[in-house]
Amino acid sequence: MSNPPSAASAQRPPLSAILIGTLPPLFWSGNFLVARVMAGTIPPIQMSFWRWVTALVILAPFALPLVSAHRATLRREMPFLVVLGAVGITAFNCFVYAALHYTTVVNAALINSLMPVITFLFALVLLRDRPGARQMAGVAIALVGAAVIIARGDVGALASLGFNRGDLLVLAGLTFWALYTVLIRWRRTALPMTLFLAVTIFFGVLFHLPFIAWEYPRAGAMPVTMETLAAIAFFAVFPSVLAYIFWNRTVAALGPGRTGMFMYLMPVFSSVLGVGLLGEAFHLYHGAGIALIFAGITLTTGFGAARAANKPD
Repeated sequence: MSNPPSAASAQRPPLSAILIGTLPPLFWSGNFLVARVMAGTIPPIQMSFWRWVTALVILAPFALPLVSAHRATLRREMPFLVVLGAVGITAFNCFVYAALHYTTVVNAALINSLMPVITFLFALVLLRDRPGARQMAGVAIALVGAAVIIARGDVGALASLGFNRGDLLVLAGLTFWALYTVLIRWRRTALPMTLFLAVTIFFGVLFHLPFIAWEYPRAGAMPVTMETLAAIAFFAVFPSVLAYIFWNRTVAALGPGRTGMFMYLMPVFSSVLGVGLLGEAFHLYHGAGIALIFAGITLTTGFGAARAANKPD
């Protein structure tokens, strides 16, 4: 079990960690965009299952040669890796993909904005990492920014949203993801990142099997076409392998609470992708929401303060 970062390190996050932390929400925004397009073609559990099977195949050539040199560490950390596979690979992804069949993208995005708050709560319980006034102010500002984008500038419209069981599935999925984020900081692995991720994915794939057995008789098999294969390949490379590696490294550098703040970038990147790929219009509320989100992230991570402190006199 590791100690929380010192106050000094908390005030001076490296620029590389900030930049790397922006990539997972970018890839996950693309994941939701492609998943929305393929929702009527690929059943949700199979979408998650084949995504992770493909990710495991990609990682296997890099991870397998490392097994013999880290056999003792693998045996020691195996129970922890099993938990991470169940929580961060299976539960999170299956709940979220299933939720999108019952709830709207707006509701899912709104509930997604609670993820940093849930992460701070888990960090408080497991790491005794108590957020300061600066961090909580940053969370509040970024939350308002996300709400502005999600509500398309009419925050009062949020009061008229209806909620359903899909929203509970989204909340459950995000709770599992927040727990995964805190767990990988609570007990830092001694394994190389590729081996750690490959073993975690392996157990995650195994935990998918009961859900596949339930879904297959009801939804049938995923059709094998160029479109579905391209979608699965995208899911495996960007939202899976690369996003998880970058996310884990950001948690190691910044801690789970501040890393969770980067989830507020998902509405930002979703807006940018919508404008760039779908031809959607860019409105004033996009700019206002983006400005608030970046202000909240800067305040919470302390990056702006670190730059000012590092300037020469």
